[in-house]
Amino acid sequence: MNNQLMQQIFVNYQDQMNRDYLQPSTSHIVACSIEKHHKNIRKTRDSLFHKNTLAQILFEVFDKFEPEFIQAISPLIIKLNQDVVAGIPNNGVYKLDAENEIFVQLDHIESNQFQEVAVHQKQLGIKSNLGISYKLLRKDKETLDTLIKVMKKLNYYLSLHGGVESTIAIADFISEHQEKKLLLPPYIFVQWLYPTSNFRDSFIS
Repeated sequence: MNNQLMQQIFVNYQDQMNRDYLQPSTSHIVACSIEKHHKNIRKTRDSLFHKNTLAQILFEVFDKFEPEFIQAISPLIIKLNQDVVAGIPNNGVYKLDAENEIFVQLDHIESNQFQEVAVHQKQLGIKSNLGISYKLLRKDKETLDTLIKVMKKLNYYLSLHGGVESTIAIADFISEHQEKKLLLPPYIFVQWLYPTSNFRDSFIS
């Protein structure tokens, strides 16, 4: 994905980007545990991740960047299935507060959005119930370069975790009845996470 294409996306979706789309709609908070001084990555058999494992991976990815860049990228978690992250019971949009070791639910996913996600993923040839989304608040080259580094770094930690990979997608779709539109505005980029064929063989005992 080159910078010219990314710049064009900014032009097309400038209005949606400027919207403060996600406002806290619930006080639902999920506590998690993060090992801030050493790695302790595990997963369970019933889910793609345990909440503590997901928190640890996201901490390792995002905490290494300057706060201003992470704020400009604004990473959030899109959870579409009750079981995909063990310990987080509700579907919705979450933000990791690593300092306080909690996931904060910012918004719900409406039924029509599930249908739009299905169309979006069908075009990509994937099926995923968990995504990391990015809202870019700045469109300078430094921020775009940082976004690419963040996405690559997440892929690296997924490879360490084992059995999970991602597809990086521009979050728009076209259906027979609707013109091209932004999925879950204003979150332009989504890194969809899903199990590999050897997911069940990669558990840490």
